[in-house]
Amino acid sequence: MKKFERSHYAPEVIWHQEASTLTLEGEPVLKYSLSWPEVTGAGPGGCWISRYYARLAKSWRLRWRREMYWRACLSLAGQRAASRPFTPWSCRLAGEVALWQDDLLSLRLEGEEIRGDGKASRVRWGDVWKVKDGAPCPPGELFAQKRGWRRYVLNQIRAQGGARQAAGDLVLDPDWKVRVKRALPTHGLCLTEAGVEAAFPQCTIAPAAEGTPIFVIPRNNRPQPPEKTTDAAPRPAEI
Repeated sequence: MKKFERSHYAPEVIWHQEASTLTLEGEPVLKYSLSWPEVTGAGPGGCWISRYYARLAKSWRLRWRREMYWRACLSLAGQRAASRPFTPWSCRLAGEVALWQDDLLSLRLEGEEIRGDGKASRVRWGDVWKVKDGAPCPPGELFAQKRGWRRYVLNQIRAQGGARQAAGDLVLDPDWKVRVKRALPTHGLCLTEAGVEAAFPQCTIAPAAEGTPIFVIPRNNRPQPPEKTTDAAPRPAEI
């Protein structure tokens, strides 16, 4: 029957693209590009996920076409009054599939808004879905042990942050180890082949120039048993 034909198609993620330039009296004021996913061939769960991202795209579009556009127009007027050149503002939302493994679909998304003076606001997060249910996967289920996963993640981030800062790879705020617990993006984790990505919001644990600091946490948080050591001489092989 025709109503079952869709089940024969392999599930996939299709990315919709939209780009626009908003003007004032013919002069470009704000440019934006918008990308959002649609999950096809995955039944009702895929439809629910797709509707969520369609609403998300709508909210970003409205923000850019209203609040950000109005602010850009005011900036243009101010630059004109001061006889200074104006640089159009730019906004972007993009994403990609980080991992699709069995029933788990992980998406990575990045948003960026750059004003005419070059100052940028950036955000990065991940969503992990149980496709069959069309529901988010609880963060604790991304690790080998559900209990104590938050403490495990915090310890991993503090250790990685300290090592990266010592190596000059990352600049963090002086009190970042205290603030990291409050800023931990538990509902924005991204599942990848390498582990679980945690991207901190801009300016929460590091200067704005660092953007969104990213840490990759191994999924296996089970304590490893200590290696057995012995001072006894090895036994000769039996013949």
